[in-house]
Amino acid sequence: MNYILTFLLTISVLIITLVFKDLFYEDRIKKINKLIPGPPTIPVFGNLLQINSKDFPKSVNDLYEKYGQVLRLRLGNVEAVVLTGGEVLDECFNKKHREIFKERYLKLSRYFGKNLNFIFSNGDYHYVIRSIFSSEVTVRKLNNGRIQSNKFILEMLNNLCKDNDETVVKDVPLEAKKLATKIVLNFTLGIEENDEDLLIVISKVTSVFKAAGLLLYSDYLPILFPLDLKSMAKGDIITSYIFLKNYLDKKLESIKINENSKINNNDKILPTTKSTPLIEDYYKIYLEGSIHHDSIVLSLVDIILAGVDTTSNTLGFIMARIINNPEMQDKIYEEIMRNDVDNNSNNVSFSDHLKYPYIVSIMNETYRYYSLVSLTEPNRTTDDVVVNGYKISKGTLIIKNLRGTHLSKEFWGGDALEFKPERFKTQTLHQKGLFHFGAGPRGCPGGRYTESMFFTFMVILFKNYKIVNPNDTPIDDVGEVGLAMQCKPYNAKFIKRN
Repeated sequence: MNYILTFLLTISVLIITLVFKDLFYEDRIKKINKLIPGPPTIPVFGNLLQINSKDFPKSVNDLYEKYGQVLRLRLGNVEAVVLTGGEVLDECFNKKHREIFKERYLKLSRYFGKNLNFIFSNGDYHYVIRSIFSSEVTVRKLNNGRIQSNKFILEMLNNLCKDNDETVVKDVPLEAKKLATKIVLNFTLGIEENDEDLLIVISKVTSVFKAAGLLLYSDYLPILFPLDLKSMAKGDIITSYIFLKNYLDKKLESIKINENSKINNNDKILPTTKSTPLIEDYYKIYLEGSIHHDSIVLSLVDIILAGVDTTSNTLGFIMARIINNPEMQDKIYEEIMRNDVDNNSNNVSFSDHLKYPYIVSIMNETYRYYSLVSLTEPNRTTDDVVVNGYKISKGTLIIKNLRGTHLSKEFWGGDALEFKPERFKTQTLHQKGLFHFGAGPRGCPGGRYTESMFFTFMVILFKNYKIVNPNDTPIDDVGEVGLAMQCKPYNAKFIKRN
C-alpha cells in the first residue's frame, strides 16, 4: 500500500512541477514563437487534447483555415509551426530558407531507426545514404527499365484475368499492393517473393503506415506512452517495423554468404550491364566504410515502406476515380491508341510520357486531389527565420500541411474540391503548387520512381482492359487516414479489349 501511495505522490509532484514550469517559465523557443497566431494552449498538454488523434491531418487543416498559412501549435512540450500554401512552402524548402528547413525532426515512435536510416538521418550522413538510392532512380535508368514495371504489370493482368474476356476482380487495391510490392522487392532485393510471404509483407507495411498516420501522444509528451500502447497504435508500428527489419536481415545474410563464397572460390566477377539490387549497392558502400552496417537494412525498410504504400494507394484511388467517370477512360484509351504505333504500347517507358498529355494531367490531378501524404514527416529549423512576416525560432518542429496546400480554395479556386485533370494544361509533371513528393533537399528522391510506375501502369492497363463497376453504387474513393491515405477495398470488372 505504501508503494502505491509513494507512486501516486511522485506522479502528483511531477504533474504539479510540469504545470508550474509551463505557466511561469518560457524557454527561448516559446518566447519567440508566442507571437505566431494559433489556438490557446493548456498547461503541460499544450494543444494535444484539441486534436483528433484519429485524423491528425484534418485537425491541422481545420486550424489552418482558422489561423492562416503560418500557425503555432504546442504539442505537449514540443513547439511546432504548421506551414500551408505553395508560396510559403516554396520559400522555405526550395528557395530562400531551404537549408534552415533541411533537418528532420525525430519523433519518439521513429527512434528505432537510430538516426542511421534513410528518412531520419541528418547532415552529411543522410546525403550518403540518399545518394546511393538516387543514383539508381535516374531518368536514364528508369527509361532503361530499371524497375521492370512493364513485366510485372502484364503478369498481374494475365493472372487476374487468365483466359476470360471479363473478370470481376475482388479487392482491387490489394491487387495494386501486390503489384507494387513485387516491383519494389525486385528493385531493392532482386527477388520475386512467393504469394504467401508477399501478403505478409503487405500486411506489415500497411500496419506501419496506418498507425504512423495517427497522432501518437508520446511523440510529444513521453509520459503519455501508456495511452499510445493502449490504443495499440505504437505497438503496431513497433512490431511491424521489427518484422520488416528481421525479414531484410535474412536477405542481407544471404548476400553476405554469396559474396564470401565468391571471395573464397576466387571467382572472377565479370562486368555486366544488368542492374544490381539496391541492397547490394548499400552493402558495397558499407564495405567501403562509408555507412554503418545498420543503415543497410534500416534504409531499405524505409524505401520499401514508402515505395509500396504510397504507390499502391495512388493506383487504387485513380482506378476508382476512372471507374466512376467512364468518360475519362474513353479519353485515356483514345490517347493511347494515337500513340500505339505497331502495337508497341506494352513496351512503353517513362521517356514516352510527354506524348500522353491527358494521362499526365490525370497524374498531376491525382497527386493534388488525393493528397496521399497529407502531413509529411516533420522537419526542424536549424536557425531563427522569418516566414510570411512571423519569426520562427531555431529548434521548432515544422509541419507541412499538404492537404490544405492541395485542396484549399484559397490556392486553387472555387473548384478545388472537384477532380478536374483539365486544370493542368501543360504536359509537365511536378507542376507549380504541387508538393506530393515533399519539397527541397528532404523531398522524396523516389518521385520519378513512383511516376514511372504510375505512368506505365496507366498505359498498359487501359491499352489492354476496360474496367467498370460491377455494382450500381459508385465506388467510395474517400481514403482512410494513415501516413499515406489508405484506399478502401472495392471490386471491379476487367474487360479485355480487342
